[in-house]
Amino acid sequence: MATLIDWNALVQKCKAYVGESDYATTEKKAFAHIALEYLLELSPEEVTDSITDGSNDRGVDAVFVDDRGDCNDIHLFQFKHVGTFEKAKNNFPSNEIDKILSFCADLLNESNGMEQTCNPILWAKVQEIWSALERPDPTFHVHFCGNTKPMVSTQQDRVRESLEDYNSFEVHHHSLDSIVQMFLERKKPKIDAELRAVDKNYFERSDGNIRGIICTFEANEIVKLITDPEDEGKVRHDAFNDNVRVYLTKRNAVNKKIYETALSDESSEFWYLNNGITMTCDSFSYIPGRRSPKISLTNVQIVNGGQTSNALFEAHLNDPDKLENVLVLGRIYETRNRDITSKIAEATNSQTPINTRDLHSNDDIQKKLEESFRDLGLFYERKARQHSKEPKNKRIDALSAGQSHLAYSHGLPEVAKKDRARVFRDLYGTIFNNEVTPQQLLVSLRIYDEIQIRKRTLQKKIRNKEKVDASLLFLIDGGYHVLFAVHELCEVRGIDPYDLAEARKFIPAATDIVKTLVKDEMADDETFTTNRFFKDLKTKTKIQRLVLAEAPKKKVAKKTRARTRPSENPRSSLKNSASESGR
Repeated sequence: MATLIDWNALVQKCKAYVGESDYATTEKKAFAHIALEYLLELSPEEVTDSITDGSNDRGVDAVFVDDRGDCNDIHLFQFKHVGTFEKAKNNFPSNEIDKILSFCADLLNESNGMEQTCNPILWAKVQEIWSALERPDPTFHVHFCGNTKPMVSTQQDRVRESLEDYNSFEVHHHSLDSIVQMFLERKKPKIDAELRAVDKNYFERSDGNIRGIICTFEANEIVKLITDPEDEGKVRHDAFNDNVRVYLTKRNAVNKKIYETALSDESSEFWYLNNGITMTCDSFSYIPGRRSPKISLTNVQIVNGGQTSNALFEAHLNDPDKLENVLVLGRIYETRNRDITSKIAEATNSQTPINTRDLHSNDDIQKKLEESFRDLGLFYERKARQHSKEPKNKRIDALSAGQSHLAYSHGLPEVAKKDRARVFRDLYGTIFNNEVTPQQLLVSLRIYDEIQIRKRTLQKKIRNKEKVDASLLFLIDGGYHVLFAVHELCEVRGIDPYDLAEARKFIPAATDIVKTLVKDEMADDETFTTNRFFKDLKTKTKIQRLVLAEAPKKKVAKKTRARTRPSENPRSSLKNSASESGR
């Protein structure tokens, strides 16, 4: 049961998040931001774009279609935020249940009248969901999220029973108690453990300040290591490195395969098919030469193999006897050097990539950028919310800057919008290399911020039931393509795209070009959706054609695929960029 301490912790967290996204303007809205960020790992922009709350929201306050990696998950949210601890003692209200059930029924029946019963933002999400349903294995997640007690059990049963007729629906109830447990930054206990190796098949070596041993473990040894000592049906998440997203569920294609192999008749092949588990510790010890020695580990962490170990845990819950023949390759590294630990976590992973933002946050290029921005009076955030106490317009988020730079300087707007994880994975070296400058990052981000202002105005009008220009609704999904069009216009006009004062003048023209393209596509395709259109690789080529067609012929520069580099002496224009509040 949640306590007053829990209540106050959440209140302080909500206060800290006010202003963190364009949507989080109040503590009530910041609560929704927190839930979306922590439950789904969304960026501030993704949080804002997921909000459907307002007139004609059909009882759905937020929608996020997760197509990252191998996912095809559709998340629907209802939020309830109360202002006092006394009200927090009440259960999540059930008066909106019928609305969301009706929405789900119309959604899955593809009712013709949905466009008339949904606000424009929700209608765009409906179309996105319908596109997701055309892909394999869609799963719906309905979230009831409040800073209250959970919904009463009878109403929970009613929701579950109403949705069980549909395939692949899961219902999640998030209460004050569970939310606080999810995000509170608590000191993780040091984990000491013993693992018994199989037979004498182990090999040890040491080099300087690192020592390692490679051996084989029975799967049940790994399960024992990660089992919560207070609840054998749960995983102890503090056994995993904080920088790693621990488990992507067995619906992830790789994790599903791990789970199925462990429970199959071919489970004895597991050792050969799986990359195994990598652990770091402060120290390990065992008696050399002994058969099946016990290896004692001090302050152990699983830095790679979280997917494998969690899948084995789920397999153990399903049928523990099936794991008796499952053997797992194990690597244990003894080091107190955190840099080495991070390198091990990054280098050893190949099954579910974890080249995440945090793993790159201590790279030299990130530190150099932080120092350069500091000289400009700005705070570059190598890690998410690193400078949360500083003014929002003085903070440069590394992920947001990377996304804008990807669309503007590298011509990949579809990736910037829908696959942001690649910024810190396979495209990291493309974006953050020795050629990148603060000017490139800042200019692309400032131009995108101005485009975002137009989108935010549109979203605000929709939520306030004000009249909107329907021809601009494409901005909700197409902002990065407008940014891309600005760069293209600069190139064909012979303008330095990193001259902020000149480049920003092309925002209206770029917006009109994309608007015209969307209008033409809608006329030609009755199944057109902006979500699908701005994922299509061909869209940017169509934008380039319109840019060239509308450019004055006498000023058109010879088009090359090389992106324009900043001017040789960028400091003065960069200073002007830094002084703008734009964010």
